[in-house]
Formats: sequence, structure tokens, C-alpha cells
Amino acid sequence: MRCCDSLAETDVVTFMPEDNTAAALTRFEANVESLREMQKAGWVELEVAVDKKRRRGRHRQTLRGAAARCTEAGKEALRLLGEGS
Repeated sequence: MRCCDSLAETDVVTFMPEDNTAAALTRFEANVESLREMQKAGWVELEVAVDKKRRRGRHRQTLRGAAARCTEAGKEALRLLGEGS
């Protein structure tokens, strides 16, 4: 699955669930929700992709992925936090 084509490839971190268990999907969604909050603050650019593919048999395979990159505002906030410690 190609995820997040609009983000430049430099400094991009991608995320995917470890597997398709309920616990792994819950952890993935929690990570994405945290990134969404950082996106609202202007600290990261975020793209989330969900791709449903047909699979033989009765079940459909759902591929999930997310990509995030720190914005200049986020880098500045990290720099200021580092100076404060």
C-alpha cells in the first residue's frame, strides 16, 4: 500500500499496526489520535490511509497506514522544550 503521497519523503515517519488483532488496531488508532492532536496544534503534517482489498474467501483485508512529518512550528516547539530543560 502506498501511503501519503503528498508528504515529501524526507523526515517522514510511517506507522502501521503490528497485526490485525483488536489490541494492535486499538494501539494504532491511539497513536493516530495523538498525531491528530499534534496536527491541530500545527506541529505535524499527517496523512492516514485505509485501503480495503478483496481477499479470497469471506474476509476482506484492510490495510491501514499513517505518515507524519514535523512542521517548522513543531521543530521550534521541540527546540524551545530542549532549551527549557
